[in-house]
Amino acid sequence: MTDIVEKIVGDSPTEIATAFLKAVESGDEATIDSLQAPDCTWWILGRGIISRADYIADVKSMLLTAETRAVRIIGTIAEGDSVALEIKSEMKFGEHVYRNDYHDIFVVRDGLIVHGREYFDTAAVQAFQLSLSGAQA
Repeated sequence: MTDIVEKIVGDSPTEIATAFLKAVESGDEATIDSLQAPDCTWWILGRGIISRADYIADVKSMLLTAETRAVRIIGTIAEGDSVALEIKSEMKFGEHVYRNDYHDIFVVRDGLIVHGREYFDTAAVQAFQLSLSGAQA
């Protein structure tokens, strides 16, 4: 983990989830990897359940290719080993900007993410994909 992320990581699910999102924002692949349990699974809107390996590959091939990434947590609710985060993001890919609102749920056990669920605005994804192809929404 990077020094910045190590300073904010505690044992609570909220601290782990926050550190994970900060690692995504900063492009810290080592922390993205290290905060997930080996058997971590993800459920992504429109895809369903995917493996930890597939999730990491997706993050590397999509989010981490952005020239700049801004991830802002605007709401948090935690109960037991689960934390729900409301997130706004903006990522720049050349002249194209991807903005979306997310609701992510993290389940954390023994200091590691064991499951994540990601909900987002599918219209924002479609508009971004259309902008990349040169089509208009």
